[in-house]
Amino acid sequence: MSKSLSNAPRILPLPEPGSVRQLLRDLWVLAKARVVSLLVFTAAVGELLAPGTLNHWPAALAGLVGIALAGGAGGVLNQIVEPDLDQHMRRTHGRPLANGRIGRSGAILYALVLMSLAIAILATWTNPLTLVLTLLGTVGYGVVYTLYLKPSTPWNIVWGGLAGALPPLIGWTAVTGHLAALPLVLVALIFVWTPAHFWPLAIYCRRDYAQACIPMLPVTHGVDRTRREVVRYALATWAVSMVPAFLNQDWIYGAIAGVAGAWFVAMALRLKGMRIDADMDRYARRLFAFSISYLFLIFTALLLGKAALAYGIV
Repeated sequence: MSKSLSNAPRILPLPEPGSVRQLLRDLWVLAKARVVSLLVFTAAVGELLAPGTLNHWPAALAGLVGIALAGGAGGVLNQIVEPDLDQHMRRTHGRPLANGRIGRSGAILYALVLMSLAIAILATWTNPLTLVLTLLGTVGYGVVYTLYLKPSTPWNIVWGGLAGALPPLIGWTAVTGHLAALPLVLVALIFVWTPAHFWPLAIYCRRDYAQACIPMLPVTHGVDRTRREVVRYALATWAVSMVPAFLNQDWIYGAIAGVAGAWFVAMALRLKGMRIDADMDRYARRLFAFSISYLFLIFTALLLGKAALAYGIV
């Protein structure tokens, strides 16, 4: 009896529930899922604004899944390159690679799996243009921005922001297979919004960026110059956000975009006029948080405006 028991196959113990939760949490953070959710949202709006979305729903769904997977791969690539820098930042020192909970080889494998799935899904269910645009966005953020722009120029977020501006166009092309004026305007909107969105956070984190030797604008050109640029880009965001109202004769969207843009500019002007102290730092972080809500509001307003036009409300 004892012999038969000793020869019985051993059953490996299941991993502790806490360790599984931690691993899933780390994979979520490694893929920058919160950032990716904004990319997927803007892509979804691009799809819903496109003509014939319901007739092409498999391609639309595949486009969103592909963007999510590719965006996650870009987030992983960003952290593979920067674990040493992340260790110097209060905001990022707890990330899985910086903290050592996940090794670089595991992160590389994770990025490869995410990117391979994204390519397979987009190549099978969408079209070549959508696949190319998605690859450009992923390489633009994960490689060009992370490896070359971020460590070399204070204008990194301006040019690097183009990669994060592509999802509305990618969503549109997933449904239609071609370019159009409206999604290109939305790309321009996110492009000019990105510096006004990110630089307030860079002001708040400027000491960490200086310690990590990252040439963000507040480090290289000072807080005053950065605040002036925030105002300029907030004004540009307001101006570009009004273009869809004229393209579509959509005055419901136009009214929302006009008020939201004015509020964005007013907050940027207030930041510009504040003394450089702890209160200003807290307000800069508040402006950063508001800018995310602003973009959600603008893109939601586009859908409301389209619905209103479709049902003859305006």
